[in-house]
Amino acid sequence: MNRRSAEPKLAEALRERGPLATLDPVAAAKLVALGSLVELAPGEMLIREGDAPGAEVYLLVEGVLVVQSTNGTLARLSRPGDVIGEVAVLLSAKRTASVVADGAVKVLAIPTPVLKMPEFSAVAAGISSAMLRDDWIQY
Repeated sequence: MNRRSAEPKLAEALRERGPLATLDPVAAAKLVALGSLVELAPGEMLIREGDAPGAEVYLLVEGVLVVQSTNGTLARLSRPGDVIGEVAVLLSAKRTASVVADGAVKVLAIPTPVLKMPEFSAVAAGISSAMLRDDWIQY
């Protein structure tokens, strides 16, 4: 897993869909700057089921992630802006599934304290609503 600063142009791409869609360009760029870009190799695990709650949630930038549990594959995430890891963060619970890269993947890691900043309340609400939706499931 490789982690580095996110590029400003990433904000533009993530504003097309998902929780960043409600932000103006300046706020989206600020949020991206407060996060970091994580690059995963094929087969690399981003989240492990049963681990302690994480300190960040992730937004898919590119590639495909497979969400799986001991019961098998739950979903395939492939759309930029898809939210990953929100359940454990929002519920302060152990990770409910493992998430593995199916090919090369890039995600934006957003530290949970950033989501508590007033200017990102709409993003936090969008991430919360992602937990309640099921339209992201692609078996």
